Amino acid sequence: MPGFLTHYLFGIETSDSLSENYIQHVIRENNHAFLLGIQGSDLLSFNPHALSRRGLSYRTAAQSLQNQEYAAFFNHMLDCIEGMESKDKDICAAYMAGYLCYYTIDLFAAPYIIYRVWQDLPPGCRMSRMNAHKADIETVIDIVLLRSHCHMEPSQLNINALTFAGKHEISIISHILYDTIQRTYKYTISKKEISTGIRQIRRSSIYLRPDSRYRRLWCDLFVRSGPASAISRKKVYEDFQPDNEDFMNREKHPWYPYAGCPQAQHSSFDELYTGALLAARTLLESFDSCVSWGMDREDFINSIIRMTPYL
Repeated sequence: MPGFLTHYLFGIETSDSLSENYIQHVIRENNHAFLLGIQGSDLLSFNPHALSRRGLSYRTAAQSLQNQEYAAFFNHMLDCIEGMESKDKDICAAYMAGYLCYYTIDLFAAPYIIYRVWQDLPPGCRMSRMNAHKADIETVIDIVLLRSHCHMEPSQLNINALTFAGKHEISIISHILYDTIQRTYKYTISKKEISTGIRQIRRSSIYLRPDSRYRRLWCDLFVRSGPASAISRKKVYEDFQPDNEDFMNREKHPWYPYAGCPQAQHSSFDELYTGALLAARTLLESFDSCVSWGMDREDFINSIIRMTPYL
């Protein structure tokens, strides 16, 4: 969460907002690696956050209850990057910059999407129906953002260009993910498994899969699990699709970012998106200081740990 296009648009806008620095340069020169990083954990064939957290070794992580896992993850990824040759280093720096964007928009937007899923559906509904509704929400938000930010419809996009990576890029990214996952989670995953996930991003995403039979099977699964979902009645990423359910929350309905939250939020998705853009720009500027200037990474890691928009 959020959807593919939301991650993509967010990464591009964050990159465009940067000052002329090393990170913006490597993103421009290694755009495919950056676009892969924007999709974050969605490229992997497992859920890294379900693994053991024994790998949280960074010394400041114990001082905060927030975001320790990601702080350790990015700290270990930065270790790998700093020991690389220049060209490979640039590819991985662009990838990590994208992953930092993924982390930020997910932190800001996921609580709202989760709340909408729980709020819109009756208690006790099946997980498959919840997943289907989440896909509906993400799809509509993707399309609305694409239309409002780029004045485009989904059919005008070249999805192949957004998911392409060369063999060398895949090899280098697989290597850094392999080392980072192993260091952070004490979990061994083959580089081949990682590279397969990167190459097959279109096949792993309901939004991007062009195979109509696959979509039909996906829709049938949710129809059998309960009332027909909206996803079964329309094409995925349909042009001119309206936001009839106000998934963007432009009417400012109250929502709660976590269980037991004492105060309701009224932010629209546009406002969440804008807040995340500011946070991501700050994060990437700090990342640039670490990589290009060799500055102490303490502030960079602490900024990840302390990024808590709802507390």
